[in-house]
Amino acid sequence: MDRPLSDVVVLDLTRALAGPIASRLLADLGARVIKIEPPDGDLTRAIVPRVEGMSTYFVHYNAGKECVSLDLTRPEGRELLLQLVDHADVLLENYRPEVMRKLGLSFEDLSARNPRLIVASISGWGHGNSRSNQGAYASAIHAEAGVTEMVARRRGESDRPRNDPMSHSDTYTGLHALAALLAALHQRDRTGKGQAVEVSMTESTLMVNDLSTAELLGEDPVSGFRAGQNWSAIFRLRTGRWVNVTIDPTTDGGFGVWVKASGRQDWRDDPRFRTAADRVANRGALEAEIGVWVATFDSAVELEQAIGVSTVLAAEVRTVAELAATEWAAERGAFAEVDLGAGHTVTVPQSPWRFSDADSGVRPMVGFRGEHNEAVLSELLGLDAAELARLSAEGIVSARVPQWRRDLAGS
Repeated sequence: MDRPLSDVVVLDLTRALAGPIASRLLADLGARVIKIEPPDGDLTRAIVPRVEGMSTYFVHYNAGKECVSLDLTRPEGRELLLQLVDHADVLLENYRPEVMRKLGLSFEDLSARNPRLIVASISGWGHGNSRSNQGAYASAIHAEAGVTEMVARRRGESDRPRNDPMSHSDTYTGLHALAALLAALHQRDRTGKGQAVEVSMTESTLMVNDLSTAELLGEDPVSGFRAGQNWSAIFRLRTGRWVNVTIDPTTDGGFGVWVKASGRQDWRDDPRFRTAADRVANRGALEAEIGVWVATFDSAVELEQAIGVSTVLAAEVRTVAELAATEWAAERGAFAEVDLGAGHTVTVPQSPWRFSDADSGVRPMVGFRGEHNEAVLSELLGLDAAELARLSAEGIVSARVPQWRRDLAGS
């Protein structure tokens, strides 16, 4: 079955995460994604753990791409990229804004070569402003965009904020870049013209923060039905497992659900719990009382049934590996095996869409740096073996492929 973007060729100059997640999803949708790396490679290749020398983090976000390594600081390397631009629909990059211009690869340079090309640029702060040339990592954007402070405040940890282990700013920015690219491709179908698209990490982070507007208002009500998920209480089951229950017990409605389900009408007469304000002030004591009742259940399913309200969910606190081992994960095909060769695989999350009349999903392959130099440059540019050998000898193209992988390719 055909894939939605099977006629699209993408040159992926991105590294780390915000760009690679967008190009991984383009590949999952069927695009031919050619990852262009510098001689020192994508920095995430160095992230541990590794399987047979391949970073599992790198596999997660670069599966399904062909890997070419060019030195774009050399005139011949730049010229090779420009020749590849002739065959491309999209070029995606996440350098600081001035880098592409200094390389002679500005949108104007690229568009002059291929007027139908869409050039997507990801940066921390966007182009053309006083902060454009600042570097950006997820933790820095979380700090600047209010996420770190807000999480610390709502966790009662304002005296010592902590970084979140997930790179939210990177991943959300990649998803916004994907949406913008698909829109630009659609517009090009109408107009025949490519264009430049740029996406900032900071604005992406503000957009996905469902508490941004309340933060801008400057109000953080003590009681009532509030946005955010940190009000859902987590309790311990009889088995020792933890369960998240999607209801705030301090609100009138939430408190009523717990009273009815547990049969503890006496809680209504407890002076600590009479009003919403009382319950907020004594949240710890209320959750401790509820926790005694929750601890009589062996599973989240039993607890949810006992609560008996369709809008209240009880969810067991699991690891990623535990979810991957569930019946749902197998039924859905939520995880996929990426083959490294010789029986070595890395498990990665599958992309989330399913189409009624198209194929999609991760292509179960991943390349070492420069592994597809010959395949791409000979197929698209017509370079012969002698020319490829010369370019390699002069360091304009390069590769770092383990011998065991070379042996497999030759067998």
